[in-house]
Amino acid sequence: MATTLQNFSGKLWFAGFFCLNLFITTVFAERTIETEGSAAIINGATQLAKQHAIKNAVQQAMLQTEAKVDSSSTVSENVLIIDSVRVSAAGTVEDVQILDEWTTGDTYHVRIRAIVPHNKIRKPNPAARYRKKIAALQFQIINRTHTYDLPNIEHDLPRELLRRLELTGEFIAVDATAYLIPEVTPQVSDYAKQINHLSETLGAQIIINGVIRDLGVHKQYVVSKARQVEIELTIYDGFTGARIAQHRFSEKANHAGYLKPNTTLFSQADFYQTNFGRVLERILKRQVEFVQSDLLQIPFLARVLQVEGKKIFFNAGGVSLVRVGDVLSAYRFKPKPILDRSNQYLLGFDQDPVASIAVKNVQPQFSIGQLEVDKVKLYPGDIIRFGW
Repeated sequence: MATTLQNFSGKLWFAGFFCLNLFITTVFAERTIETEGSAAIINGATQLAKQHAIKNAVQQAMLQTEAKVDSSSTVSENVLIIDSVRVSAAGTVEDVQILDEWTTGDTYHVRIRAIVPHNKIRKPNPAARYRKKIAALQFQIINRTHTYDLPNIEHDLPRELLRRLELTGEFIAVDATAYLIPEVTPQVSDYAKQINHLSETLGAQIIINGVIRDLGVHKQYVVSKARQVEIELTIYDGFTGARIAQHRFSEKANHAGYLKPNTTLFSQADFYQTNFGRVLERILKRQVEFVQSDLLQIPFLARVLQVEGKKIFFNAGGVSLVRVGDVLSAYRFKPKPILDRSNQYLLGFDQDPVASIAVKNVQPQFSIGQLEVDKVKLYPGDIIRFGW
């Protein structure tokens, strides 16, 4: 009998502990928050301002859950998803209810109640951001005698870099190795115009140019050789032609001479077993990391292709992860360039915000957005932007 009571007492204690644990888990697994948001009413677009006000309120809700949110979000039915290029910790806000909405002058206000599940606060997935189109040009070779065993290195190297960049999920690769822009000082006059022209031709936001400065084989010791690898990489904003970043990668491949005839770069496992192959592998990995880092804070841009009334066609679609319901901003560059103090180097162009558009139709390579107001006019070549 004592054993039976002891067993029953143990089971009762376990059941009580289980219920308490379930209660605590349920309480702390989600949190109900009431918060307010606001947005400016531009050109009488009250519905668009309402959407932005709701997003602002959701951001405030997310900030109360220790998630750091620095940008806008997109709407998917009754779930508002916080996930953009400036979010360092992302999550979802569910069961959003609008408790009140009102206007004060040119500002739209909303008050919402939402549930924030703690188990859905997550780090942003790089592949979930908009994918930028990035093009790599043919690399310039300074000394052809260094590359007689690598007859297509000026094409193969940028193509391999593009392949690896696309594998990150953050970029759409555009092969531009048919184009060569020789190394010059990136002054306003010609170089930036060439970059901008190629960007329009290729439909790419980012242009990468490279210079192979050294691939020569040198005697290291009496009976040994080493191959010096020195490659310069420059990243340009295709919309303005301005230089974003420049890096030089230099490393020596010990006990490495010229390759045997008919050696295929990058596609053969045996190549990466050579000292020269290992060095190129390390440099390519570093190049990908630098490009990712340099472009992390660059907003996603696309170009207006054509305009039919309030319908706006732009050159980013499903492959860029644009979705129906996304709200993007339209900008127009001012004609006068911004130069450095010496008036030699292009820094970029000032931009005027023109309007916001809501995406209504998405095709693989382009999307169609709609203006909410009639007062605004967009033109081919205007900029569509997500971000700050």
